[in-house]
Amino acid sequence: MGHKNVMSKKSFMRLHYPKGSRLPALEGNILKYRALEMVIILFHVENLKKFVLDSIRATDSIHDQNKQRIPIGTKKVYEKAWAVLVADGILTQAESDEVQRLVDYRNDIGHQIHLLTSDISRAPIAQDYMQWNGVKYDYDALKKLKHYRDKIERGVQSKYIMSISFDHLLFEAAEKTYQQELRCLNQKIIRQLAMRREEVQKLKAELSLEDSGLLGEVDPYHPLNKAANGTLTRRGIEICYSLFDHNKSALAVAYLMRISYRAAVNRRRAWERAGGQSRQKSQ
Repeated sequence: MGHKNVMSKKSFMRLHYPKGSRLPALEGNILKYRALEMVIILFHVENLKKFVLDSIRATDSIHDQNKQRIPIGTKKVYEKAWAVLVADGILTQAESDEVQRLVDYRNDIGHQIHLLTSDISRAPIAQDYMQWNGVKYDYDALKKLKHYRDKIERGVQSKYIMSISFDHLLFEAAEKTYQQELRCLNQKIIRQLAMRREEVQKLKAELSLEDSGLLGEVDPYHPLNKAANGTLTRRGIEICYSLFDHNKSALAVAYLMRISYRAAVNRRRAWERAGGQSRQKSQ
């Protein structure tokens, strides 16, 4: 999320979740998907860094022991490693920059993982923070990482002495298991997204008050609908009843009035006990 897309504090209004802060199944599965994928990213970035550095050092030690380009104790060792790959024609500068961005992304996973999950949270503080947070989850990171690993490995094979490690074999069983679970989660998420879109479209139509006369008549957004402690005023209660008069569901009323779904259900029951009409309508 770039700062150019961030709304000002004055214009920002928190999203309202009538059914509470507990995440639905869709969001829960998205978080599970990200968690498994981030584990794989962590391994592949570290494995790639070690492979490149060890291969460069092994090659230089064979050619000239006294002309190591990245000797032990070098500062900013991996920045220099990517520069060597560019100098030797294995990567372009643009590709090197992208690899370094992926390494930085791995650092976000390792040190700021909360920033890569906060967009799913329903906590008010998370919504506020997301207005200024410049880090977001990258669903293409793993695919890009594997692409560059293959490209670098082909280049190293043709120009360097390759470093051999058993790390990949030690992680292989775990990665296969994670990838299988990712495929299953992806199918669940696709189905749940389709269901969510249908629910949103239905709710969106119900929430629209245009051409209904309701905005002028009851105005669910009026500040006098709620007391200072956030509870509905008498005016707010009557507006709930008026919305029910116009066949709005309890969920739609919860969104329109920015109250909990439970509170809206209770108001609907009270409305039904009163004969299914608002006081204003009965008078």
